[in-house]
Amino acid sequence: MIALPETADMVVIGSGAAGMTAATVGALNGLDVVLLEAADVFGGTTAFSGGGVWIPANHHQPALGIADDRASARTYLEAVLGNFFNAAKIDTYLDKSGEMLAFMERRTTVRLTPSDIPDYAPSAAGWNQGRCLLTADFDGNALGTDFERVRPPIREMGLFKSMQVSPAQAVAMQGWNRSLSAFRLTASRMAGYAFDRLRGRRGRHMANGNALAGRLFKSARDAGVHLIEKARACDLVFDGGRVTGVVFEHGGARHTVKTRQGVVLASGGFGQDEAMRQKWLHQSAAGWSLQPEGSRGDGIRMAEKLGGRLNPDNAANGIWVPASRYQREDGSVGLFPSLFFDRHCPGQIMVDARDGKRFVDESFHYQNFGEVSLEKGVTRIWQIADAEAVARYGLGAIKPAPFRPDKWVASGYARKAASISELARELGLDPLALSDTVERFNRHAADGRDPDFGRGTNAYDTYMGDAGHGPNPSLRPLTKAPYYAIEVRPSDLGSVQGLDTDEYARVLGADGAPIAGLYAAGLDNNSIMRGKYPGGGASLGPAMTFGYIAALDIAARAAGKGRDHV
Repeated sequence: MIALPETADMVVIGSGAAGMTAATVGALNGLDVVLLEAADVFGGTTAFSGGGVWIPANHHQPALGIADDRASARTYLEAVLGNFFNAAKIDTYLDKSGEMLAFMERRTTVRLTPSDIPDYAPSAAGWNQGRCLLTADFDGNALGTDFERVRPPIREMGLFKSMQVSPAQAVAMQGWNRSLSAFRLTASRMAGYAFDRLRGRRGRHMANGNALAGRLFKSARDAGVHLIEKARACDLVFDGGRVTGVVFEHGGARHTVKTRQGVVLASGGFGQDEAMRQKWLHQSAAGWSLQPEGSRGDGIRMAEKLGGRLNPDNAANGIWVPASRYQREDGSVGLFPSLFFDRHCPGQIMVDARDGKRFVDESFHYQNFGEVSLEKGVTRIWQIADAEAVARYGLGAIKPAPFRPDKWVASGYARKAASISELARELGLDPLALSDTVERFNRHAADGRDPDFGRGTNAYDTYMGDAGHGPNPSLRPLTKAPYYAIEVRPSDLGSVQGLDTDEYARVLGADGAPIAGLYAAGLDNNSIMRGKYPGGGASLGPAMTFGYIAALDIAARAAGKGRDHV
């Protein structure tokens, strides 16, 4: 059994991107840092994510020939957020996010790579590309035996049982027989995975958000952070007008770690707390949550006992995504978020399970999908694809060729039929209604148009579609039998409603003043985007930035410099 520290300069609660960034930055600034993780693995929701980090005017954009600046990013956020725009917090984020990135890439194992992914509001002033950075793949062997301490990704997001693949690599590997470079990449990845499996272990190559979790874990470990899993924080010690410690459960007993400088709440929001979900995410009741088991609102509840306020006034309290559900061969339940490929690509549509009609631009970003679904009262959806689309892009958890959909049909995850009318009967829909929907869609898709929802007419749709397909990368008629369908529901990737804080990530009390020694970052900190979603990584970008800010503020106070240091 590990020796539990009794004192620290700084205690961090939670090990997602916010928590591990704060812990690492604090340790690298000379603080003795303890990180408490309720689960038995580190990584939180970050380990399940796409690993995108939204940072405007970042130093990677010029490599792609993209010009960006702080002023245009601020204009864009003003346009997207409207009345939810908080100048003090947004300005701090714009001032500090690039600084955070430079620090993490210079002093830690974190490495982000440029991408030309478009922002999510293409018509807004200040819109740009390249603000969403992606996480560089990571060799999990660098963690040694600690590899198993990092939360694994959603199994079906990769190949086979544990082969992680980034979207860019997935596209390249689909063309393994069409170019030498694609063949070499595929052969290399397959050989590495086979080597791991022959040694009786899951794949060590880490990609997407799992790579970010792995990189952050190594950074925290190497910086000397005391990383303690299975340690659920349950109370804050408040003495002399400030937070002075944390009470946590570990090994069947309660322990207290005193803090000389501050506590950072980064426990991952409340996505797995049923009472808080019913109150604040009640519209998600028909769907599923993809948040990990540790996201139980611990940080928020502890702060509320001291007068911390959960902000009730957001545009949305969750990050929404279309997701499907299935039972694995071992009896466990899997949830698959449709973040890439399938719904964005030609030969697929989504229809309301109540009437068989389309209701949304299927190719637009996931938050828009959730907002439209909830606005229109759509709770069950059938995602329909023809055989060519399934073979080329997959369908939900079903991988594209050479993988076959047969086992998914046999398990009941997917439905299959020789015609649209027959598929309608399989789905409990009116055959005439679904046939009319598909015929109308096909008629216009043949010309690359979607007069009903404008699919493929914005930069995001175009980017996420099939660049090799024309005239519209998002559209093609559904004509290649057999036809397949899976059930999709609007589900949540994370709660974004959190504690009110100031621009230094300090938790505000009932009187509006900071609670001394208490900070919040990540999903415990009410999103600066207030439930809006300006671009991919708009959750992880602020999470890491305000984790960084909190750690610097604590370090500055420890050095007697005050918050002017930040």
